[in-house]
Amino acid sequence: MLKQFIENSPDSISVYNKKLHLVEINTAGLDLIQKTRRQSIGESIKTLAPDVEKSGLLKEYKEVIKNGKPFISEDVSNPRQIGNKQFSVRAFNTEEGLAIVTRDITALKKTERLLIRANKRLEELNYIAAHDMKAPLTNVLSLTKLIDESGGIKENCQELFDKLITSIKRMQHTIHTLNDVMAIQEDLLPIDEELEFTEVLNNVKNNIATQIIEAKVTIRADFTKAPYINYPQFHLQSILQNLLSNAIKYRDPNKEPLIEIETLKKDEGWYLFIKDNGLGMDLNSSKDSIFRLFKRMHTHVEGSGVGLYIVHSLVESHGGTIEVTSEINKGTTFKIYLGYE
Repeated sequence: MLKQFIENSPDSISVYNKKLHLVEINTAGLDLIQKTRRQSIGESIKTLAPDVEKSGLLKEYKEVIKNGKPFISEDVSNPRQIGNKQFSVRAFNTEEGLAIVTRDITALKKTERLLIRANKRLEELNYIAAHDMKAPLTNVLSLTKLIDESGGIKENCQELFDKLITSIKRMQHTIHTLNDVMAIQEDLLPIDEELEFTEVLNNVKNNIATQIIEAKVTIRADFTKAPYINYPQFHLQSILQNLLSNAIKYRDPNKEPLIEIETLKKDEGWYLFIKDNGLGMDLNSSKDSIFRLFKRMHTHVEGSGVGLYIVHSLVESHGGTIEVTSEINKGTTFKIYLGYE
């Protein structure tokens, strides 16, 4: 069964002895080197792949035989022998010597380049839509203000004019919010640095000091189980600030607001827990959409619906995950896996 699997594999699979002479090869491998089995078995890898030494692969293969550590390369070009193609190569030690699995990724790489170009064009369009509309909207708002101050609006039209100004301000707020989101997306993977959770939290508390004082909120933090983390400061600060701001904004007016923060370090990485005793959310019908852009679970207070979207984007950019549990009038808990160093 194993021989049948190897023979039918679309990937080139070849086995060499310790002197790097071919011992076995499947049909896909023969197609790749453009030789018959009789022409290839027993031949040196230099004969079968003339570019192997120049490309640096020969050195890597010898290291695999010597040290037993697998070699993996996701982008190997071979223009000389079989045309301008790209391959992924995996080489690992065997009892005979060396096994090499080669996959043609030319089409995949072409699609990848097309997607990158398409994404770049979309980013440019988003930038034009969000950034270049800021100035005209500001001008419109200024003009409406001048018209109002000059008394150019009839009394019976004042209510309609006020609604127009409100609509313009909402559009302006949306445009500014989109710019903030794009700024986050453009800088998703900055350099990690060793951070102290207490220090980052203090920075956040200073930034939202007015909110904390006005809401009379108590913040309890326990970082004893994981006081430090390697993470981009801007990202960790943004995660904490957005979640704390949400907890304050959606506090229960009938309770003394309390936010509890805890960190934990396990074998798989760092965890951050943020729990509040606020209004809570009904997640039965919207658990999958809570992190969508402009999604709002409460509408009785002002908000843009981008905070959780930003948190989710930042966490996922580092290979992390975020889970939420909540109950109406009992509060919300966010469990965030921040990833591994």
